[in-house]
Amino acid sequence: MSLTRRVVNRPTTFFVLFALVLGFGLYTSLDIPIDLFPEIEPPVLVLTSTYEGAGPEEVERNLTRPLESFLSNVSNIDRISSTSSEGRSQLILEFVWGTDMVEAANDVRDRLEFVRNNLPDEASSPQIFKFDPSQIPILQLEVSGNRSPEELREIAVNTIQPRIEQIEGVALASVQGGRERIIRVEIPQNRLEAYNLTFNQIAQALRTQNAQVSAGSITEGDNNLLIRTAGEFRSIEDIRNAVVATRGGGSAMGFGGATGGADASGANIVVRLGDIAEVYEGLRRETNAVYINGRPGVFVIVQKQSGTNSVQTADNVYERLPAINEALPLDMQISALQDTTEIIRDSLETVSRQAVGGAGLAVLILFVFLRSIKTTLVIAISIPASIIITLMFMFFFGLTLNIMTLAGLALGVGLLVDNSIVILENIYRYREKGAKLTASAVLGSQEMITPIVASTLTTICVFLPIAIFRDRLEFIGELFSGLAFTVVISLASSLLVAIFLVPVLASRYV
Repeated sequence: MSLTRRVVNRPTTFFVLFALVLGFGLYTSLDIPIDLFPEIEPPVLVLTSTYEGAGPEEVERNLTRPLESFLSNVSNIDRISSTSSEGRSQLILEFVWGTDMVEAANDVRDRLEFVRNNLPDEASSPQIFKFDPSQIPILQLEVSGNRSPEELREIAVNTIQPRIEQIEGVALASVQGGRERIIRVEIPQNRLEAYNLTFNQIAQALRTQNAQVSAGSITEGDNNLLIRTAGEFRSIEDIRNAVVATRGGGSAMGFGGATGGADASGANIVVRLGDIAEVYEGLRRETNAVYINGRPGVFVIVQKQSGTNSVQTADNVYERLPAINEALPLDMQISALQDTTEIIRDSLETVSRQAVGGAGLAVLILFVFLRSIKTTLVIAISIPASIIITLMFMFFFGLTLNIMTLAGLALGVGLLVDNSIVILENIYRYREKGAKLTASAVLGSQEMITPIVASTLTTICVFLPIAIFRDRLEFIGELFSGLAFTVVISLASSLLVAIFLVPVLASRYV
C-alpha cells in the first residue's frame, strides 16, 4: 500500500495528529524570544589589567608583552591586538568563527595562572570580558523631580534601581547622571612634609583600619558565637580620628626638626588624620555630565537577561513603573525616556503585515484561477499550518523572531503554497475526469510526490549551505543563517503539509 493511500484511508488519525502538532506549535510560538536582530556572538575576548603609576612604555614592557607571549598559544586564536596606555593594558583576542567561547575563556584563564608570577606585583589580575548582545540596553528611564541631580541620583540608587532589578527578565539596572556623595580628604603638601608622610602610607593606614576581621568564636554551653571586630568607619569623626602614624623618641624639636615626632617628655605622639587633613562630605569630581532636554538629569539604563524576550521584558518594566512611582517622593517620578523595543515592535509588525498580506493575495489569486471556494480553502489552510510548524521548529532550534527570520517567513510564504497547489491541481484534474474523491486524492497525490520533493529539494539546496557553513562565512553567515534556516524549515513544513494534509482534505471536501 502506497504512502498516499495509507494517509487517505486513515483521515481521523492524521487529522488528530495535525491538530496536536498545530496546537503544540501555537503554544511554543508564544515563547519564542523576540528581538530586532539575531543574537550574534562575536568570538572575541577582551582582557584588561591596571598598573597604577606606570607609563605606557612600562606597561607595554612589563604587562602587555608577557600577556601576549603566554596567550599566543591558545587554540583557535586568529588575531591578538593590544593597547598600552598610562596605568592600563588591554588585549583583544579574536578567535576563529565557530569557536566555543566558553571553552576558549576557560583556556585563557588557565594560561593566565602561569603568567601571574611574571607580572608586576602592583598590577591587577587581568579581567576577562566577553561580548554579549544582551548588554545592549533596551530601556532608558528618566528620573525627574524638583531636586538637584545629586539628590535624584541618590534616590534612584537606593529606591529605583533595586526595584527594577527585581523585575522578571531584567539583568542589570545602572544609574547615570549626577555625582556620587563621597568623603573627601584634602591634605596640604606642607603637612605631609612636616610629618614625613606620603599619600600611600596614609591610604594604607586607612585601608587597614576600615575593615572587619574575624576574631574567632566563643563556645558557651551549646551555643557557638562568632566574633568579628567592628573596624569599619561609621561616621566622619571615625575617619578623622583614624591613626595614620606614630612619632616618638628623640628631642622636643617639633615635627619640623631633625628627629621630629616626640613631645617634651619624649613620649610617642599619635598622628591622626584630622591633624593633617581636612575631612568632609562632598561630591565626586565631575568627569562627565548627563543632560536631558537641555537640563542636568538622571536616567536609569535597563539591560535584559541573555535569551529573554526583549519586548516582554520591556512590558514587565512598564507594568511596574506605577508601583515604583508610588514609592518615590511626591515631587519625583520615573518615566520612559528611550525604548529600543519600539524599533523591534514596528519592524516585526511591518514584516508580519507584509507576510499576512502576501498570503491573502496568494489565496485571492488562487481563487481567481481555480474558481472553487473549497479548493481555495484547502490551500488557505495549508499556509498557516506550514507557518505554525515552522515556528515550532524555530523554538526547538533556539531561533528568535527578528527581522531576518521574519523575512525568511515572508519569503517562504510565496513558496509554501507551491507544493499544495501542484498536488491539489492534479487531484482536481482527476475529479474533472469523473473519479471519486478518494480515488482522485490517491492518484493525484501519488503522481506529484516525486516532482514536488525534487522541486523542494532544489530550493532547499540553495539556502541550506548558508545555515550549514555559517562559521566559514563569519559575520555574514551568522546574520543570514536565521533567514536561510527559516526558509529551509518552512519549505520542509510545506512539503509535509502537501503530502499528508492536502490529500486528506481533498478526499473529503473537494
